[in-house]
Amino acid sequence: MLRYVLRRILLAVPTLLVISMAVFGLSKCAPYDSSLGLGEVVIGNMQQQAADALLRAEALGADKPTFYFTLTTAAFPDTLHRVFPYSRRERMKRLCAQTGDWPLLSRYELALWDLAAATDHLPDTLGEMAGDLRGAVSQMLRNDRASQLAPLMADIRAKAGGLPPDALPTNLIDSLQTRVAEICAHLNPGRMNVPAVHWHGLDNQYHQWLSGFVVGNWGMSTSKKPVWEWLKLSLLSTLIINGLAIMLAYLVAVPLGVAMARRRDRFLDRAVRWGLLFLYSMPLFWLGSLLIILFATPHVGLHLINGIAIEMYHSSGKTYLEWCLSNFDKFILPILTLSLHALAILALQMRGGMLDALGQDYIRTARAKGLAEHAVHWRHAFRNALFPLITVFASVFPAIFTGSLVVEYLFQFPGLGTKTYEAYALRDYPVLFTILMLAATFTVLGNLLADMLYAWADPRVRFSRK
Repeated sequence: MLRYVLRRILLAVPTLLVISMAVFGLSKCAPYDSSLGLGEVVIGNMQQQAADALLRAEALGADKPTFYFTLTTAAFPDTLHRVFPYSRRERMKRLCAQTGDWPLLSRYELALWDLAAATDHLPDTLGEMAGDLRGAVSQMLRNDRASQLAPLMADIRAKAGGLPPDALPTNLIDSLQTRVAEICAHLNPGRMNVPAVHWHGLDNQYHQWLSGFVVGNWGMSTSKKPVWEWLKLSLLSTLIINGLAIMLAYLVAVPLGVAMARRRDRFLDRAVRWGLLFLYSMPLFWLGSLLIILFATPHVGLHLINGIAIEMYHSSGKTYLEWCLSNFDKFILPILTLSLHALAILALQMRGGMLDALGQDYIRTARAKGLAEHAVHWRHAFRNALFPLITVFASVFPAIFTGSLVVEYLFQFPGLGTKTYEAYALRDYPVLFTILMLAATFTVLGNLLADMLYAWADPRVRFSRK
């Protein structure tokens, strides 16, 4: 058994790693980084903006390389991940793809920044001449084509020629002219065709993100609040209603399915089957709405529950346990909706599994020995009949932790499904990708647990071909 479990774990770990890489890759494609001040650059003190953006990136861990290694070209440096803001990085990459010389391009940018800073301090008395020069410099700051460097430089020199001799240090323009001439004389776009591999080690964003996820440090939401603090209440609430619903469904479905198999093709069996099929075919929102009308609507139905609106936890001033106990009547209908829907398919699967097991040769042998029907059903057929239920469990296990959006939204329940909807509406991508990773993790764990249950139900599974 131990060897079987270890084999399954060794299969689950690489699967989770691949999933984590996919989720992390999707998170890097999301546009939320621009809202953190890392994306845009405006004309002004460019050096100060770049320094401020780098400080923000260091605080967020965004200044590290993305992965353990980078597959790139010889034209790009191994420190490209430290170039901020992102718009500046993209412009530098496009220019470097045409020039093939990153150090020369960096010197050109520093000379251009020095000139831009000097033009910002030109006196207002110069009027249009200062404005024309600033416009020419800003146009060069936005330029990402090497073929336009020389014409733009000529335009800057022409507009600077109309200024008084002491208005602008001539060495700034001369230095920029030299850098532009060097770039135009040493264009080497062929370096883009030369591959390069840069190894970054463990100090990278993916490793930091993965290790943080394992220990519960899920980063910051766009509301500047830790993701764990944002999700903690919802995760616990979802765990309660879904866990209780699945447990209740199994407790009822297993004996019901066995009883149906024992009385197959009788009137009661057919009636229960049709009832379960009808129950399973009803959409969750319809079933939940029916329960609300029947149990929680004044002047209609039984009105055993005083509405579905649940007390706000943060404004209640109670501990979480006290809040759950004082509002537990509001938990009943979501639990009942989920359990009724799951009960139908589980009972039908249990009945089918029992009928299949009861048709096997070993069951006929057990009956030939004179065993009572109760012993035949529960001691011999039951464990082998569990396979369909274990398969269903592998799919419902993640829902215990990730919640049901339809049911939680219908009952205004503060669970993880509702939190997913809120994060999507607010474009809170850190929260969305954390929930996605949680769902993937529990899906893999559900399949791993199902494999272990298979081995418990039928020991032959452990000795199947590896």
